[in-house]
Formats: sequence, C-alpha cells, structure tokens
Amino acid sequence: MTDSPSIETQHGHSGIVLATLSLANVMALLDLFVVNVALHDIGVGLHYQSSLSDVAWVLNAYALFFGALLIPAGRFADKYGRKATFILGLAVFTVASVACAVSPDLWVLVGFRCVQAVGAAMIIPASVGLVLTTLPPDRVKRGVRVWTVSGAAAGAIGPVVGGLLTALSWRWIFVINLPIGIVTVLVTWKMIPNVRHDRTTRMPDLFGSLMIVVTVGAISLGLLNGSSWGWGSAKIIGSWVVAVAAAVAFVVSTRRASVPVIDLKIFRSRAFSASNIAIVIAGALLGIQLLGLSLFLQQSWHWSTITTGLALAPMPAAVLGGSFIAPRLHQRFPIGAVVASGFVLSAVGQVLMILTLHHGVHSYVAAILPGWVVIGFGLGFTVPTIIGSATVDLPPEQSATGSAVVNSGRQFGGVFGASILVVVLGKAEVTGDPSRFYELWWVAVALCAAAVVVSLGLTPRRHPAEADVTVPVVAAATDSSVA
Repeated sequence: MTDSPSIETQHGHSGIVLATLSLANVMALLDLFVVNVALHDIGVGLHYQSSLSDVAWVLNAYALFFGALLIPAGRFADKYGRKATFILGLAVFTVASVACAVSPDLWVLVGFRCVQAVGAAMIIPASVGLVLTTLPPDRVKRGVRVWTVSGAAAGAIGPVVGGLLTALSWRWIFVINLPIGIVTVLVTWKMIPNVRHDRTTRMPDLFGSLMIVVTVGAISLGLLNGSSWGWGSAKIIGSWVVAVAAAVAFVVSTRRASVPVIDLKIFRSRAFSASNIAIVIAGALLGIQLLGLSLFLQQSWHWSTITTGLALAPMPAAVLGGSFIAPRLHQRFPIGAVVASGFVLSAVGQVLMILTLHHGVHSYVAAILPGWVVIGFGLGFTVPTIIGSATVDLPPEQSATGSAVVNSGRQFGGVFGASILVVVLGKAEVTGDPSRFYELWWVAVALCAAAVVVSLGLTPRRHPAEADVTVPVVAAATDSSVA
C-alpha cells in the first residue's frame, strides 16, 4: 500500500485537486452529450448522411463500453492506485480523442470511440475516489457535491459546446479534449498525491463484462438495422440469437466466478430491481429527446448547429434545476411518488410540444421551449432520485456495486433510446418529415407511462435522508471501496 497524503498537502492543494478532478469528470461526460448535436454533420462529413443506423454507433459505442466498464475500472483503481488509474484513463481518453478527430472513416471513428469510453470509464471511478481520499475530511462532503454538480453541468453545457465546435468542424468536438487532457495530466502528476490502495483487491469477472457489451450491442444492432436488413432476415434473427446467448453466458459466468462483475443476488431487492428498470427508461428518454429534437431542428427547421445547441441547452439545465428541488420532496412524499411525478411531468412536457407543433406553431419559444423545460424538470426529479435511493435496501458491502449497476443502466438506456429513434424515424432524418418526429415523441410518452407503473415498486423499505442522497450518486460512478 502507498502512504496517505499529509494534511498539509491536502490543505495546500485541495482547491486545485477538486478543480482538476471535476474538470476531468466534465470532459469524460461531455462526450455523451456533444455528439448529439454533431451527429448529422459527422454523417455528412464521412459520407453516411443517409444511414442514421450506422452513424448512431458513434453515440452507442461510447455509451455501451462506458457503462459496461465502470465496475471493472473501479476495481482496477482500487488495486493499482487511483492516481495511476486516473492518469492512465486521461492519457487513453486524450489519445483516442485525437484519433477520433482524424478518423477518415465512420467505422474507424466508432472504434476509437470505444477506446475513448475505456478511458472515460477509468477517469470517473478514479476521480471520485481521489475526491474522497485526498481532500481534507472537513471538505469531502462539499467536494462530493462539487464533483457531482460538475457532471450534471456537462449535460447542460454539452449541446451548446457541441453546437459551437461543430460550426467549425465536427472534428473539433474531439480536438478540444487534447489541451484539456494534457493540462489535467500535468496538474495531476504534480499536485495530486498518491493515496492508499489495497493491492489485494481482486479484479471482477471480465468475461462477464464482455458479455454485457455483447448482449446490449447485439440488441442495439438488431434494432438499428431492422428496417434496412428486414426484420425477418437471417442477420436480424442472428442478432437476437447472439443477444440471448451472450445473456445466458453472462449469467453462467457470473454464478461461477469467484469475483462476479455483478452479484445477481442484489436483484432480489424489489426497490433495486425497479430502480434499474426505471433508470433504463429514463436513459432511453434522454437519448430519444435530445437526439430527436436535435435532428428535428436541423432537418425539419433547417437550423444551424450553433442555434440547435443553444435550443437544446434549456432541458439539461432544467434537469440540473429539478435535481436540486427533488431532495426537498423526498422528505414529504414517498420516493416512488417523486419518481412517478417526474415521469408524469416529462410526459406532459412532451405532449405539450407535440400538440403545439402539430397545430402549426413554428416558434421555438411558443412551441418547444415550455414543454422542453417541463421535460427537463421531470427528468431532474427522476434520475437523481432513482440513483440516490436504489441501493438503500442493499447491504452496505453491496451499495457501491449496486449504484454502479444503476449508473450503467442509464448508459444502456441511452443506447436503447438511440436505437428506438432510428427504428421510428426511418428516413425522416434525411427528409425532415415532421410526422415521424411526432411519432417518435409519442413513443417517449408511452415510455413515461410505463415508467410511472414501474415507479410504484421503487420506494425502498428505508427512507434515505436528504444528506445521504448525493452519496449514491457518487457511488454510481464507481465500485471503489472508498464509496
């Protein structure tokens, strides 16, 4: 084990440490959002503008590998050191970002997006572990909140940053990571001390993690290509067979592994199981709504990427605002009721958008903005509440793993959301046919209705205190023992 940093070192550099770790958190999570605005330009630039099912892998590949590797990356940080893992993750992410920027072909870009996600999966658990172990004890709670808010802020600024950079070139959304990555590595190397880690920590079943990727990836492949390949074609049927086989292999491997990537016993908790279903739906909604409106504004209304990015920003900002209000509701109402009300709000906002647009209102302020903000507040009630309460009924030794599972489910939900979008839109991404976008948003309303039903079983037996809600949010990013 390495020695813990001295109190003098902690106090002397605590502000720089927190700023550096938060900046890395923003950089890793920002790539989940900036690509939404740039997706159309990426397709045009790489000559895939008529194949949204292919271009969608730029989004899905990142979310898929990022979600599946969070737990193994957290264990890696525990075993080999959080500072070393953090620097390695930054290096991988930065180099992969440059490779993404110069990619000459779509599938080369998708491959490097997978590598990017590996780096991001290392950054997140290592950074939160460093927040918890390098800051002075009296500053840890505030540090946790700053780190958590920085991640939420990435969603709020992502569309704007994506729009501004894409106006120059879609490649700039990746180039921008180079100076940030270099500065962050240098500051970490000089300023952030090594912290104690347990070299006896055992790595989880990596085969199980791979089977998660294959399962979700095969389902996404089947959905994305169903229309072009034919829903009854051998390729699509093969995708479903691979998904089922990989899921079975995951279960078998998990039961036999000495250190499973996920202990399946945690799903015996009704609240935990319901939380995972709800977070997958929430992730799908976010994917459908962000990418759907981005494509609608660019293809149906012919807006520029800068204007589109600015138009998208109010919803993620409202999510952040709703997340600050939700803890006050936790004290007065059951958790399930708070989550259900959030999904109801999101459905109301979506219906409001559909009806105003369908009746010929073409003003952003009148037709889109009100519903868009209501959707955001609704998701602000749901996502943090689900993550914050999902593990309350689990034993303490399973809480970090449980939270990481929930956070991974949010990423997989985004993959499913983008896949559903492609199925519903068809060629509307090219033609800009508004009616297909309305159909997509009605699907989002149906998902909200399903989520309301699921939310009824979400309330844990124990009610989390307001002060405890942010802790699982952090743990959601890591399986590190420090969480």
